[in-house]
Amino acid sequence: MARRKGWLKRRFRLHLKKDAVFSISYVFLFCLAFLIILSFTRQGVYLFKFNLFLLEWLGWGTVFLAFFLFLVGLMLTKIRIPWNEAGVLVGGSLAAVSLVGLTKAGLAGTGVFNLLSYAITSIGAVIILTACAIIGMVVFFNTSFDQIVIFLAKLFKPFKNLVFGLKKKTPQFIQERSSIVSGRNESLSKLSSSSAAARENVRTINLRDDQELPEVTTNVPGAQSSVWNYPPISLLEDKAGGKADRGDTKNNAATIERTLDSFGISARVVEINLGPAVTQYAIEVALGTKLSKITSLANDLALALAAPTGQIRVEAPIPGRSLVGLELPNHSPEIVTLKQILNSSEMKEQKSKLVVPLGLDVSGRPKIGNIARMPHVLIAGQTGSGKSVMLNSWIASFLFRCSPSELRLILIDPKRVEFTQYNGVPHLLTPVIIEPNKVISALKWATAEMDRRYKVFAQAGARSIETYNEISGFQALPYVVIIIDELADIILFSPAEVEDNICRVAQMARATGIHMIISTQRPSVDVLTGLIKA
Repeated sequence: MARRKGWLKRRFRLHLKKDAVFSISYVFLFCLAFLIILSFTRQGVYLFKFNLFLLEWLGWGTVFLAFFLFLVGLMLTKIRIPWNEAGVLVGGSLAAVSLVGLTKAGLAGTGVFNLLSYAITSIGAVIILTACAIIGMVVFFNTSFDQIVIFLAKLFKPFKNLVFGLKKKTPQFIQERSSIVSGRNESLSKLSSSSAAARENVRTINLRDDQELPEVTTNVPGAQSSVWNYPPISLLEDKAGGKADRGDTKNNAATIERTLDSFGISARVVEINLGPAVTQYAIEVALGTKLSKITSLANDLALALAAPTGQIRVEAPIPGRSLVGLELPNHSPEIVTLKQILNSSEMKEQKSKLVVPLGLDVSGRPKIGNIARMPHVLIAGQTGSGKSVMLNSWIASFLFRCSPSELRLILIDPKRVEFTQYNGVPHLLTPVIIEPNKVISALKWATAEMDRRYKVFAQAGARSIETYNEISGFQALPYVVIIIDELADIILFSPAEVEDNICRVAQMARATGIHMIISTQRPSVDVLTGLIKA
């Protein structure tokens, strides 16, 4: 039996010659190269997935991969042409890898660039990759660098002549038009001569060296310049409203003391804080007084003070202090402008790019919030409560503090009237979305971008977008803020898909720098499910 097994092994063992192995290898390489090219048609399920995989990892370098496999296959054949030499393969590979890293094409290119940036800074990485690309081209063409420059100049010369030739040549329809209007040449010549005489009489004004031009901020939509001109805060309107009508604060303080004394509570007003909407009276009570006695007298105090809204708020105690606060609404509130908050020292001292204004507290001090720490915001309120005003203020704050390389926005406006004026802003990833069916695509993109960023973080050894940008040495990835003005219209269109994508982004996207700001009129269960609230 053992002899029979040994005979079978000898019988079915393949004895291939070296040429046969080479033939199988280059046929396989040619087939794989053509399949890579064919995958760009995206026909067929597996070819489509194969193309997505290659583009994710190599980007435009996928084209070179097919070229590389084809060259390796040619080298395995007996055909001898200039394109299957070792110098062509080595030089082309070096140039392609350098250009892939220089342009950060795909995950592979991004990883190469980030690795070099971590070792020798981003500027050093650009220098090294550029030098390697030039060396690869020299090896590929087997000539000097100046000859390569001359060759490229000759290669693009026909295109240059074509473009400039079209500029110099008068189109046929203009020639026909000129023959039609030739009867008006005399009047036009008179008009041009009179305008020339008028130009001679115009006095030329030369600016002095110490005279400065007016400040002009020009932000071209879609432009990604290295130096971003932040819009000046002077574009905002100054404070238009007057001071709040708080009534007689001294008389109110005396009324509070008399009212509490009439109920057997010894108290003294020690501080009055003037807020934009309410005035807070900080009172000091005698030792041994129960706070429940003061809170139970809220309606009696509102009656004694003739509160404009019929009620006051008792804050017992004021956090961090041994005082009780009585908040009395003002007769007319103070208008707080966005310019006032952005010019405050509290706002200017913040280094985070996602800081937003909230208003003034009861003491009149600016209150600000940080979206990066929240990390998502849900705004609920009835019609006319100021939800859209708040969102517009936050968007304006983002535009004043962030460049397009630092922050990208996705604005969703089912009402079609709140965010459409932001179309054309370079911070937008897409024009303002007003159709509910496009919202699902935007949310799916956000989840896909979140997954992609986590993969990039894993390769770079970073835990968050802040750490990744710090390792890169520059703003490698921008923050992404998704703002939805009215969630009810969107979630009723497709509840399952919208809820799933919102929950994924809300649960996992904080570390990747993707945040959501959602407003709604109805925070009911059919709009805000328990999973979204959690």
